[in-house]
Amino acid sequence: MNKPPVILLYGLDEASQPFEVEATCALVTAAREALCGHGWHVEVLQLVHDIVTPLKSYDPHEWIVLNLCEGSPTQDFYYARVAHTLAALDYTFTGSDHHCLDQTQFKTEMKRLLQEHSVPTPAWAIYNAPEEVAFDVFPAIVKPAAEHCSLGITRNSVVLNVEEARAQVSRIITEFNGPALVEEFLDSPEYNVSVWGCDVHRNGGDSNHCISVLGISTMTYDAFDDIHDRLCTFEAKWDPTSAAYRRIPAICPAPVSSELKDEIERVSIAAYRAAECRDYGRVDMRIRTNQLMVLDVNANCDVSPTGGFANAVRAAGLTYADMLDRIVTLALQRREYEAVYKGLKYPVENSISLATPAVAR
Repeated sequence: MNKPPVILLYGLDEASQPFEVEATCALVTAAREALCGHGWHVEVLQLVHDIVTPLKSYDPHEWIVLNLCEGSPTQDFYYARVAHTLAALDYTFTGSDHHCLDQTQFKTEMKRLLQEHSVPTPAWAIYNAPEEVAFDVFPAIVKPAAEHCSLGITRNSVVLNVEEARAQVSRIITEFNGPALVEEFLDSPEYNVSVWGCDVHRNGGDSNHCISVLGISTMTYDAFDDIHDRLCTFEAKWDPTSAAYRRIPAICPAPVSSELKDEIERVSIAAYRAAECRDYGRVDMRIRTNQLMVLDVNANCDVSPTGGFANAVRAAGLTYADMLDRIVTLALQRREYEAVYKGLKYPVENSISLATPAVAR
């Protein structure tokens, strides 16, 4: 397979938080070096507010895009918006399409997808005002309905009764200017499952080119007795000086029985398919009374060298460069399948203007 040149596409603007700037710049450097080491020609392209103009000098039939844009729905380089624009301009790009990215960003839509496809998930409800809260499954966890990177998740997110839930919902609505998701809190180890591949055969491709689990990681909370600390907060994820960051180990591969491993793989692939992820993603789950329950599906999950997906890659005996090489190759293979099966591409809603932002739910 010939290797086309790669556009490494990422976004930063004045709304980017300091931890995002630092993490993104480190990722861009590492990803470029890794792909170049695997024989790809890479050009780095930063987006700020304009998506279309910076791409004009790159022929979409010659270049392939490594889409590392993330951003929130309020930013121009929000990853669903970028994916929509790339598809409309006929670029082949890594990761999921805009429809998947938009639905998994908004937890309400993601939860409905899981339910529609009979993928087990904890009881949940969405609230736009604290006085609406009538949730009756406790302990529960309260999250912003449209944030990522554990933004808004603190030890106070775990609530034990409806009064605490209403207070936390009020805080989330005020701080994030959007609805809050209240969800049954499962006090168990957490499993983060790295999945990759794409169901191209559903559109006429090779049925052997499909989805597999790369690795299973687990986070245990045995160091904490208080239920309010038995979760991965924003602090635990991003602050190396915090006790939570130091005392919540991520173990990969997870020490699980063969029976549990098989069930984790089955449920995670079902969730990945339900969300219509492609190329790569991560599925997070916990256990309720011996049943796996999916908490979240992270399409286009973090692919930094120190992230969970890269840790699963190394546990599988691959290198970071191998990982990115495979992700780009998956997108390239998809382009080749589409060239053979004309008219069977992933749909692009050309009726939607490139300037139209995704609508926050």
